[in-house]
Amino acid sequence: MLKQISFFFLLITSIYSLSQNVNGIVYDAESRVKGVKVLNITQKILTTTNDQGEFTLKAKINDTLSFQSIFYKPIFTIVKPDYFKSTYVFELQKIVNELEAVNIKDKPKEKLFGEKAFNANLKDVIALDKKKEPQKYNAAPKYGLDFIQVAKLIGKLFKKKKRDVPNTLKYNQYKLLFEENNFFTKKMLTEDLKIPEKYHSLFFEFLEEKSIPESKLNYNQRLQLLNDFTLYSEEFLLIVKMAEDEVKN
Repeated sequence: MLKQISFFFLLITSIYSLSQNVNGIVYDAESRVKGVKVLNITQKILTTTNDQGEFTLKAKINDTLSFQSIFYKPIFTIVKPDYFKSTYVFELQKIVNELEAVNIKDKPKEKLFGEKAFNANLKDVIALDKKKEPQKYNAAPKYGLDFIQVAKLIGKLFKKKKRDVPNTLKYNQYKLLFEENNFFTKKMLTEDLKIPEKYHSLFFEFLEEKSIPESKLNYNQRLQLLNDFTLYSEEFLLIVKMAEDEVKN
C-alpha cells in the first residue's frame, strides 16, 4: 500500500513539474498590445502577442518570463501557479514619448529572435536610462567594470515586490548553506555553478525570488536542490552578461 501511495505521489509530482501553457493578454493603459515579444528566459522559448494582445507560452512554475517591446518598459516576472488557472493579464507602461523620433529613411533593422531580441530591446531601455540619468553611467573604473552599476541593473531585472511565500528558502539560508555545508560549498558556487564571488549575494537574492521549498534542504533531496541551483545559475549568468554588456556600452 505504501509503495502505491509513493508511486502515486511521484506521478502527480512529475505531471505537475511538466511545462504547461500560460495563456495571457498584454495591455497598456489604454488597450491590448500586439507584437510584444514574450520570452521564457529559463527555457529559451519565444512567442509574440497577436493582434488581440493574446499569447500562449509553455512554462513551469518559477520560470522567468520577460515582456519586451520597443515602445514599452520591459517587465520580468516569475511564473506562479495562478498563471495556469485562467487567462492572465500583464500590463506594460509606455515609454514612446521619451524616445527620439525614428528616421523612416533608415535601413530596416534585421528581425531578431530569442536571446538576440531580448538583448536588443534591453539596449533600447538602457539607452533611454542613460539619456535621463547620465550620471549613473560614469566611465568604467580603472580596474574594470563599475560593479555597483552592474549590480543595480541586475537587481532591476529580477527583483520585484511580491508576497512572501511561506516555507521557502530565504537569502540568509542560502548564505549559511554555502558557508557551512560540506556538500554545497563556496567552491561549488564559484567553480561548478560559475558564479563570480562578487555576485554571490545577488545570486542568493535571485534564488529567493524562485521560492524553492525549505524541504529541499533535506539530505535526501540534495541532488534535486543541486539541479535547481544548476538551472537557475545559468539563467542568472545570462542576466549578468546582459547587464555587464550594457554597462560597458
